[in-house]
Amino acid sequence: MAFLLVPLAACDRDAEPVAVAPPYTDPGFVASGAWRMDYALTLTRDLPSAIAGSYGIEQRPNLALLTLTLAPTDTPSGPPPAAPDVEATAVSLTGERTTLALERRDEANVATWLATVEVWHRVPITIEIRARATGDAPELRARLTKEFRLE
Repeated sequence: MAFLLVPLAACDRDAEPVAVAPPYTDPGFVASGAWRMDYALTLTRDLPSAIAGSYGIEQRPNLALLTLTLAPTDTPSGPPPAAPDVEATAVSLTGERTTLALERRDEANVATWLATVEVWHRVPITIEIRARATGDAPELRARLTKEFRLE
């Protein structure tokens, strides 16, 4: 009988409810030293048609576009870095890793890369990003996890 009463004694009806955790919001950038890397993952269907068309991006309900930019933290004063080292990997919920094919498209003296990745309805996807603007610049790393509702 005592074993049955122990769980009941552990329950306190006057306990305060657990506070709701604030939602996590990814800042969309990392910075170190003189360099900043901005990143975003957006469904291609959410892009304006004119923009998607100008970049040759296919608009499908289950296709997302990863956008990366690498620029100096101070005002860019010259051309973007000539040979930066940039990698992005998609990690599925089961841990399967896929290297993303990044395409460089510099805009307004800012080094920019684009890559598409397939996503699934309410299945989180993680993107791991690593970049180094020059051989002696600090390495920038980001890990973005996002879930899309495709309905």
